[in-house]
Amino acid sequence: MADLKIKVGLLAGVAALFASSAFGQATLGTPTATTGFLRAEGTAERLPTTQVNITGAIAGTVDITVYVQPQLTITSKTYGTNKTSEIIATANGGGGSVAGTVTGSQVAFTGITTTSSTTQITIDNIRVDATALSVAAGVPTAVSEQVFLQGASANPLLSQPFPVAYALPGLQAIKTTGTAASNTVCSTVDPSTTQFTINFAEGFAKAFKTVGEEGGTNGSAPADWGTRIAITFSNVPANVTVYAPLTVTADTSGHTGVLRQVVSATAATADSNLAKAASSTLTSVGSVTITGGTGTVYYELYAGTATGLAENFPVPVSFASTGGAVAAQTAAIQATVSFAPIGAGANKVPNFVNGSSSATVTGSTYGPCATYLLFPYVTNAAGFETGIAISNTSLDNFGSKGASAAPTQSGTCTLSFYGNATASSNPAAATTASIAGGTVDPFTLTSVAGANFTGYMIANCGFQYAHGFAYIVYNFGTSSGAAMGYVASPFNSTGTSPRTLGTNGAESLGN
Repeated sequence: MADLKIKVGLLAGVAALFASSAFGQATLGTPTATTGFLRAEGTAERLPTTQVNITGAIAGTVDITVYVQPQLTITSKTYGTNKTSEIIATANGGGGSVAGTVTGSQVAFTGITTTSSTTQITIDNIRVDATALSVAAGVPTAVSEQVFLQGASANPLLSQPFPVAYALPGLQAIKTTGTAASNTVCSTVDPSTTQFTINFAEGFAKAFKTVGEEGGTNGSAPADWGTRIAITFSNVPANVTVYAPLTVTADTSGHTGVLRQVVSATAATADSNLAKAASSTLTSVGSVTITGGTGTVYYELYAGTATGLAENFPVPVSFASTGGAVAAQTAAIQATVSFAPIGAGANKVPNFVNGSSSATVTGSTYGPCATYLLFPYVTNAAGFETGIAISNTSLDNFGSKGASAAPTQSGTCTLSFYGNATASSNPAAATTASIAGGTVDPFTLTSVAGANFTGYMIANCGFQYAHGFAYIVYNFGTSSGAAMGYVASPFNSTGTSPRTLGTNGAESLGN
């Protein structure tokens, strides 16, 4: 790096000395480029076309070296058996074209034939690894070029550095819209209902490109695919199928971008590699392959986005599951959005790293099946004790009798106590051991709430078909003893509001 700085410094000195000197009688005008943007996550981002203007008599051929600043690795494609670079310099729109030779952050063109006293040389297809740039949030990082021109028998000319591009994150605004569904594992989930919608947007206008737009001007080295987006789902319970749309269209008037689902991050751009409909009844969505709770869906930009507009893409996600076949989650389903492919290797265009723009959003949940049991009076004060039994009746033989058998489940019950106006004055909530289907868990009030409590208890059981019985005794075992029992009232085990008020304010427990 120090050697390069010395060389560039010497070249700058030569330029100052000879800026108006003879190249024959040639002068080097300020090179120009239509400044654009680079995706900070991209390893093969194409710089805008540069035009070098030379005025005056030029004898024979010229050589040009382009220096990229800061010193980014040039990652342009090569093609053919000779590994010819896609970078080309063309004089006067076709007077002569020369492929560039790359060394680190510079590219050299040797023997460009010139055809007139005023020569324009265009330089195309310089790709750089933009991930080496430090990109602060909201602050574009500039990439510049400097052009050095020389001939066989003339003084060299060196341009001043000039900006050609600015680097920004190419992916942004990753969020969910709508309320993520709260499913219970005991309920069947219909894939026609959207669970949540993932939204992501271009970081800047035209950050997403079709395969043609990703390619350079040299048709011999096209891009491998258009801009691709990966959505990786995690924490997906077993026996849950995730569906995502086959086509996603930008959602704002005047926006033109269209994404199509492809089978993998690196499948060639071809109709044969588009994801197919999940079934004859689900014609607009494809299922996501989930292994070990994780799976990824990929999209490629098929129709280009509008110039001057950063476009937003909404991806509605749906699930399918059968009641009783899903285990309760320890965490909500999540989705991580990023560019793709990541780490596809050299000579692949485009290619990305897992940059700071990759983001994870939280989606739907699968909570446990639940039965709520109300024990309206329990006491262990002044010589009383309450015995309690909770039965898990999810094991039965109704299936063999032509009725729908209950899915056998197991789970614990959380016991909450209410006997005082302030929550802090009540006993702390307790949790039973796991109660298997077909078994009963008996216990006393004292064992779960401590001594000297009078009030009511609600049991939240993590399985369907829970039932409860309470047996209150006084001076048990003595001649003055007394006892009575009652059956607990089960709340509705589905929905988010197990207790409702009906006509005239009457309480309904939904059992």
